[in-house]
Amino acid sequence: MSNMNMTIRVVVALIVTSLLSTTPFADGVEDNVAGRYAVFPKDPPNEGIPFVDHSRTGRSGHLGHALVEYEDGKILAFYPSCSSDSHNPTKPASKGHSAVGWMEYKRSEDGGKTWSAPHVLAYSKDLFDAGQNGGPDAKKYSAFAEKAVLTKDGHIVVFFLVCDITTNVIWRQFQIPTYIISSDGGYTWSEPSELCTDRGRLYDAKYHNGEILALNFKNDNEINFLGNKPEDVYELYVSRDGGQTFQKRSELPFDTLGKSYGTMCMLESGSLIVYIYNADDERNADYVVSNDGGRTWSDVKTAYFAKKLRNPQMSSAGGYYFMHGRSGSKAQKGEKKGHMVLYSSRDGRVWDEGVYLKMRTEGLGAYSNSIAVGSLNPHKRNRLLIQASHAYEGNKTSVYHWWVDTMEESQRK
Repeated sequence: MSNMNMTIRVVVALIVTSLLSTTPFADGVEDNVAGRYAVFPKDPPNEGIPFVDHSRTGRSGHLGHALVEYEDGKILAFYPSCSSDSHNPTKPASKGHSAVGWMEYKRSEDGGKTWSAPHVLAYSKDLFDAGQNGGPDAKKYSAFAEKAVLTKDGHIVVFFLVCDITTNVIWRQFQIPTYIISSDGGYTWSEPSELCTDRGRLYDAKYHNGEILALNFKNDNEINFLGNKPEDVYELYVSRDGGQTFQKRSELPFDTLGKSYGTMCMLESGSLIVYIYNADDERNADYVVSNDGGRTWSDVKTAYFAKKLRNPQMSSAGGYYFMHGRSGSKAQKGEKKGHMVLYSSRDGRVWDEGVYLKMRTEGLGAYSNSIAVGSLNPHKRNRLLIQASHAYEGNKTSVYHWWVDTMEESQRK
């Protein structure tokens, strides 16, 4: 090797080392536990990237953050548009924690760099309008797009939480979960279908090996959203025909008393892992693993989250696993709560100390979702897109984005 080539290689190595030493990678407790990644905007916690500014109209958007990349670089990002109604009229600060509204979405055709103007999702808006305009005796409903998947045929399947808001302005009295299908990139949609025959809330959906896997919590929320009765159970529904039909595959072995909010992820090994939230212990979340596509499950174990975790959402990108949500809703005096928090893991079971993406400054927020953008192109680096709500006044929320690059991916920039 010539002296000139050796000099060039040394200089390049020094430059790379310098970049890595100054890039804001998040580190965990141990190197073999945490993923190493960079967040954009850098130096979290920060303001995030504004995606939907509800403050201009005084509206709100808590939950319903379905995301899907339906072609390489083409993304649909759904979000709620709800009223500023209060679920507790005696507390004016609770305004905005509202399910009185419908879903909208924006489209990106450049990998999330730019976004279209808002589009109203007709199914959700029509269902809402039918109740509002149906007279004094009409039932009133709202539908929120929780998750979306892309099938091998290029069809988009979007799943909804349906609530009876006749006498409540928040997400109570769950109905049977529904879904709609688009075969043209979200320009037109099918009529809604019901996932199953029981009332409840679909918390997650994945597409794997030609199957749609749908995680449903069979709880009608007549008491509250947590498990309250033995029959409040998590079930896995599966479709092998692109969403035309679903069948129940299994019941997960969780004790759901005082628990809710589920999320699932495919592990690198091909196993399926499912986590649920424990309202009585926000630092420890129950999880189970299936090695056979959700037919049978492991014993229940727990994972530790140092900054607490509510509304968990799990994704994978760049060889690492990520979990994000609200940093708990219960706190001792002087303890932090309610912030948007992100954790990373190398195995999906043991998690780092976590970093705050955005600090709570008003009321409730940090409902979120994420997808790996670029996963449809084997020659393109994957970036994790995180979407989350954040309160701007009382409990009225706007919607923000963050991007996450793993260390290996960041080195290629």
